[in-house]
Amino acid sequence: MKNQRTKDIIIYGVFDFLMALLAWACFFAYRKKEENGFFDWQMLDDRNFYVGIVLIPLGWVLLYSIFDEYRDLYRKSRLKTFARTFWLILVGVLFLFFTLILDDTVINYRGYIESFVVLFILQFFLTILSRSILLTRASRRLKAGLVQYATIIIGGNERALEMYQEVSNLRKGLGYKFLGFIDANGQSTNELSKYLPKLGHIDEIGQVIEEQKIEDVIIAIETSEHGKLKSILDTLFDYKDQILVKIIPDMYDIMLGTVKMNHVYGAVLIEIEQGLMPK
Repeated sequence: MKNQRTKDIIIYGVFDFLMALLAWACFFAYRKKEENGFFDWQMLDDRNFYVGIVLIPLGWVLLYSIFDEYRDLYRKSRLKTFARTFWLILVGVLFLFFTLILDDTVINYRGYIESFVVLFILQFFLTILSRSILLTRASRRLKAGLVQYATIIIGGNERALEMYQEVSNLRKGLGYKFLGFIDANGQSTNELSKYLPKLGHIDEIGQVIEEQKIEDVIIAIETSEHGKLKSILDTLFDYKDQILVKIIPDMYDIMLGTVKMNHVYGAVLIEIEQGLMPK
């Protein structure tokens, strides 16, 4: 499953490269037409054309990899991705404008403005088009259950059971592959044990995460167990680069000022912003 996700990230990057290549090729043709008054296929004999369609797309991919991050497509928010793409492309086009386009010969300043706008529209439209297609495909695969993440539940009584049943009964998948639960109350039996195996106790969370290669952790402890939450988060903090942590909504009030709401999945789970988790 991870291999497929890695392939999808590579495909995402390849399409970014190809869209940047196409955008620059179209922009190069546009500039030649503006210079000569007509389109000329002889631009294909221009060495600068071939240098540009290689180096410029590589520059875009480098920019995206630094600021946008080529991460798991199935974790991405399309809205946030599109907003980030807009600003990155604006910055990138400004850089190209002041380093390359200003050296071109134009009749007046209107020509500079038109060149800037054309390049921005080409780069933004083509990039958003490919990303929209790939992210929509990823979303559909996730909802169809074709992509899953190794998941454990911390807690095993009423709230954990209700959450598990609610998620399991959803018509569209959220990508959880439940491997078991962590006993949060110290009892030998839990209501959730009828559906999932008990993998250990709270003091064994780290060991379970490593052994089971856990990617998602859902905290569903009882109200009487809230005093253990700080200790649980302290442990999970050590694995912030490996896992995503979610909580059930009615626990969010005790987290105010400590964590940030990132995504809401229906009325089921709230994702914790890992960078703001207390240590």
